[in-house]
Amino acid sequence: MTAPLNPQTLHDIDWTGVKSSDSFYSGELRYPEIAGIIAGLGPRRLIDVGCGSGYLASLVSARMPGVHMDGTDISGVALDRAGKWFKRVWRTDLNNETLSAEAGFYDAAVCVEVLEHLYDPAHALEGIHRCLSKGGRLVATVPNLAFWRYRWDLLRGRIPLAISDPRHLHAFTPGVFSELLERSGFSVIGMSGNGVRLRCLARTWPGLLSDILIAVAEKK
Repeated sequence: MTAPLNPQTLHDIDWTGVKSSDSFYSGELRYPEIAGIIAGLGPRRLIDVGCGSGYLASLVSARMPGVHMDGTDISGVALDRAGKWFKRVWRTDLNNETLSAEAGFYDAAVCVEVLEHLYDPAHALEGIHRCLSKGGRLVATVPNLAFWRYRWDLLRGRIPLAISDPRHLHAFTPGVFSELLERSGFSVIGMSGNGVRLRCLARTWPGLLSDILIAVAEKK
């Protein structure tokens, strides 16, 4: 019987396979959207938790050439590519480890497409909270189970992508996501989304019209 793969190995396989080139992200409009949100916050020191290959960091760097960015990820393969975009990178398995970053050092953090993959997303958020300065901002994203297409899937007896992906351990709606952030020591100051069509409406009514939720939250 074959032994199950651990999370690090699963992610390394992704980064040597389907994500072996950043062309994987081509046409993914949510990343420029998220980079714009981060730039609008004007951070001086930013940590990217689940930084992957650094694709998002490359977009942030293009908008804010002087920003100090550090990154951490579970995949050593991804970090080998990410190093050129960050001052420092290191490996962290957020399922088993605490985020090893200096307390209060960063004024902003980003956590994109990470929380849904973790057994205990609150543990990761508590680590992010600790490393942010007072009033520091977090930009975080999760899949949105309340997206209208996913609702339609459920009505037809189909399992939506947000929960059918075997790597996704949690499902979120705007209310569930906000509650998780608040419990972890943050105040949610904005919730938006991104859509291929009707983008302005997706930003305004993300709970219905966006397949992802983009939250901006402040450390209490």
